[in-house]
Amino acid sequence: MNRSKKPKWIILLCVCIAVIIGALIFLFQYLNQKDYNGDQLPTAATVDEATKPQPTVLPTEKGPVEAWGYKTAEPGDHNPDFDELMEINPDIYAWIYIPNTNVDYPVARSTSDGDDSFYLEHNVYRQYQFSGTIYSEIKNQPDMHDRVTVFYGHNMLNGSMFASLHNFGDKTFFDENNTAFVLTKDKVLTYLIYSAYTFDDRHILNTYFLGDDKAFQEYLDSTLDPHAYDANVREGVELSANNKILTLSTCTSGASNTRYLVQGVLVDESDRR
Repeated sequence: MNRSKKPKWIILLCVCIAVIIGALIFLFQYLNQKDYNGDQLPTAATVDEATKPQPTVLPTEKGPVEAWGYKTAEPGDHNPDFDELMEINPDIYAWIYIPNTNVDYPVARSTSDGDDSFYLEHNVYRQYQFSGTIYSEIKNQPDMHDRVTVFYGHNMLNGSMFASLHNFGDKTFFDENNTAFVLTKDKVLTYLIYSAYTFDDRHILNTYFLGDDKAFQEYLDSTLDPHAYDANVREGVELSANNKILTLSTCTSGASNTRYLVQGVLVDESDRR
């Protein structure tokens, strides 16, 4: 009797050990995988400390957002080579950089196979990678002129991709950092970050009728008063149907049906030098 049970316990123990080892290997690779979407690229942006944008200060002269009482940061030395980036992957069309965060990545838009979620688990070299790539869907045009453009990125445990968007949940950090930059081949777009909050997982571009001025205004009003327990909203900001919004979306820890959103309004669009 004991002899017949012993092999079963040994087999069960071996299976448990194998599962634990496999989980540990996966966790190690997850936390230590190379970031092939940012600093590993030959054209990754670098910022000298002397030119690194500093926390927001009140303006001393009139600027694009002075009516709201804010001044945005400067993009510093960010100058990605889009000709080289597009040789690596023609789906790359933008670069996003947020001062004082880890967000400093190329942005892709899948066009070759029509799979909007392709870059959810593929890097900029189109190779499988759990951390994926910062990306937008086919519904958004690459010229960044849609009323609402949504960038998606993973909330990685190692702090990469869009994980540091959660920094905007801290009121002090939110108050001191208000700028996001999107660089395209020809333009530098500056966004004033005005709202950050936890939202449900509904698809924004499919849910809201953004083509209608009244419906769009109602949506804008909801982003200024999101009714979320963790919402941070910049006081004094007023939005209209003429504005263009950048929404950054990432996951929240332990909740598959919620997303953390950081939203900015376009306040400047200039030619790249």
